[in-house]
Amino acid sequence: MRGPLALAVLTAVSLLLPGCGGGGSAGPVVCIMSEFRTRADGVPGLAKTYNSAYGTASYKDIGSTAEAGIASGQCAAGEVFTTDSAIAARDLHVLRDDKGLFPPDNVGLVVRSAVLQQHPGIAAILAPVAARITTDEITRMNRAVEVDKRAVADVARQWLTNNALLDAAPSAGGAGTARCPAGAAPVEGGGAQLKIGSKAFAEEELLAAIAKLVLERHGYQVDDSVHAADPAIDRALRDGTIDMLWQYTGTELQEFLGVKHPPADLGSAFEEARSRDEASGLCWTAPAPMNDTNGLAIRSADRSRYGDTLSAFGEYLASNH
Repeated sequence: MRGPLALAVLTAVSLLLPGCGGGGSAGPVVCIMSEFRTRADGVPGLAKTYNSAYGTASYKDIGSTAEAGIASGQCAAGEVFTTDSAIAARDLHVLRDDKGLFPPDNVGLVVRSAVLQQHPGIAAILAPVAARITTDEITRMNRAVEVDKRAVADVARQWLTNNALLDAAPSAGGAGTARCPAGAAPVEGGGAQLKIGSKAFAEEELLAAIAKLVLERHGYQVDDSVHAADPAIDRALRDGTIDMLWQYTGTELQEFLGVKHPPADLGSAFEEARSRDEASGLCWTAPAPMNDTNGLAIRSADRSRYGDTLSAFGEYLASNH
């Protein structure tokens, strides 16, 4: 599930930790964010679903993305997010999740119920915009920011302009519920002030910038200056520090709602998160079809060594302890 950092699997002998290759074997060291040790789709899930070798491999926490290390040969493989622009830019191959461990991770704009009740047009304004944010589209925008080093606001504005979305007609979809209205009226903000938060990485900042630009077009004043990682950004939404946040369904369902096995398709995952969060005063609106889930990547040139799937890489781990 999406976060500000990616994870890596390293082969450097100097990083070898106890627990794998007890006889001094230079087996691969698995470098991860600390939460991956206990998360349902982390180490326990890999060990249960694929190969027990994932559970007994040597792990080391890291604090940066893995694409550069994989491409240079320092990393045997690394966990990436499937919309990361560097996957294609560095000629990496994402190992196929052949047993469906990683849940879908599309996004929706989560708005506090009190805010949406006062401004029900927010959902209607952003629904047609979100509907155009596919995996391919967000990956291209990510590349423009992360690889081409363009400003987030400039990339967001160009995408909206190119797709004629700055002045897209609000959705005429249903009225939602009493707690989470979604009707198109009133649409204009009349100068109302809103705060949208984001996690501190390009994709989230792009999504926030898109929402800000569109809402400002409809007369809202939008502050997008609050950036933080989960769980801090989630707390900011719940305590009213921010009014809205683009959140990932897999993150919400597993990390905050305790759903061990989220639905396998994007629409069902969104509906599950929406229905569970409504009672807590959080309204999921504007679902996007993009899917930014987890994946282990290797260099394309190393496919003959490690295989094409998570099953094959688990077998490699088992034979190299």
